[in-house]
Amino acid sequence: MEKIINVLAKFGLSTYESKAYITMCSMINGKAIDISEASGIPRSKIYDVLKELNKKGFVEVERTKPLKYTVVTPKVVFEREKEKLEAELAECEEELSELYNQEISKTQAPVWLINTSEKIIAKELEIIERSRSSISMRIGFLLEGEGDELIKAFRRLGEDVSIRILASRECYIDKEKVEIIETFKKSGLRNLEIIKADIPFVKVLIRDGREMIHTFVQFTGEEKSVIPKTAVGIWNQYNDVCRNYEERFDNQFKKIKDKRQEKMKNIRE
Repeated sequence: MEKIINVLAKFGLSTYESKAYITMCSMINGKAIDISEASGIPRSKIYDVLKELNKKGFVEVERTKPLKYTVVTPKVVFEREKEKLEAELAECEEELSELYNQEISKTQAPVWLINTSEKIIAKELEIIERSRSSISMRIGFLLEGEGDELIKAFRRLGEDVSIRILASRECYIDKEKVEIIETFKKSGLRNLEIIKADIPFVKVLIRDGREMIHTFVQFTGEEKSVIPKTAVGIWNQYNDVCRNYEERFDNQFKKIKDKRQEKMKNIRE
């Protein structure tokens, strides 16, 4: 029962209210005096407890003499309370993220070194979430599970955010082949444009020309398989540096795209 009481407390129920609701789930309905005896809640408290449960939508009251109380099914209660809790969490996250995003650019040293694949991917997703107009990526390799996580993050953005990627066709992670371009093409994202390019074994993500992360990793074997534990990311918020990288990316992307279109035109002719 203690575990259930702790969960119900997250829905704003007091200990007495939780005990009364748990008791009523086994009784379905009953009078206040019966609920008091079954739950161990003093008679002097039970009417106030049941009144609060009714106000919070956990029990219904029949206006008989004496009053009769009927429990609201747990499925209905939990679905309703989960929606309220998720909405509150989302609102809280948005407000805190706004504070964080406002202050992060004011730090004195806007360059950080990030170790481990998990932390690098987490930082990439955080950067993507802050995107307002564009995301530019040069992908020479992917880390384990990174492709799917990036696509999920891209889906959460509005379609007015342009996503452009220059990428190698494939890479190997722990000697397992990963089709980089095919992974992103299968996403079906209408605001994503990916072009094959000869990318060295590095990865760069730039958002809005204001923030970027540059990732390096060691490789092994003939297929140059990624060694995930060696991954190191450099998170950079120097605006001039980020704009410079994005300008270089724009030029490279346009040049490769123009060559590709010219080649296709010649083939059609």
